[in-house]
Amino acid sequence: MKRDILGFLLVRRLRQSPAFAFLVAALLCGVFAGGFTGMYIPQSDGSYVQELAKLVSSNAAGRMPSVRTVLTSAASTVGWIAAAGLLGAIPGRALWMALLLAVRGFFLSFAAAAALVQSGLWGVYIAFVSIGICAVFWLPAMLLIGTAALDIGMQHGKYFAAWKPYGGLWLLCILLLCASMLWRLLLVPVLLGLF
Repeated sequence: MKRDILGFLLVRRLRQSPAFAFLVAALLCGVFAGGFTGMYIPQSDGSYVQELAKLVSSNAAGRMPSVRTVLTSAASTVGWIAAAGLLGAIPGRALWMALLLAVRGFFLSFAAAAALVQSGLWGVYIAFVSIGICAVFWLPAMLLIGTAALDIGMQHGKYFAAWKPYGGLWLLCILLLCASMLWRLLLVPVLLGLF
């Protein structure tokens, strides 16, 4: 029997699961809703979109992050994935998991749209560097953990004990999350400070 050190064998099975397609659809609903909301919400001074756009644009100063920023980023990145893993244990898990993915997609798209509205073409660059590339790392981790949580929750009585064979998948997802945090904390300030 082959040993699945980083969960690569599980990834293929999880990607073909109907739960994976369901979670991707929920994420896309959130992404579309966030994009439309971010683009069409009134753009008055002092609005939430203006505040969010200023927050996203503040990363463009090219400064290295503070300790508080590092801790907030780590908690935010890990918190979403941990929530996806825990939601599989509660009744109505499919609804809650879909809601979690839709909200995460909404925030992702809303922040990108706010940066675009606030800063024009520069906002596209800001959104791509600070939001888009990070999503390339955390998005697969969240979808895989969410799919595994749904599969385990529907098939096993003892939820947390059933995660034991998924240790390699958790390790793979933690590596993806670390790559996302390193990109966000070390490379984003440098890339945004270039221009």
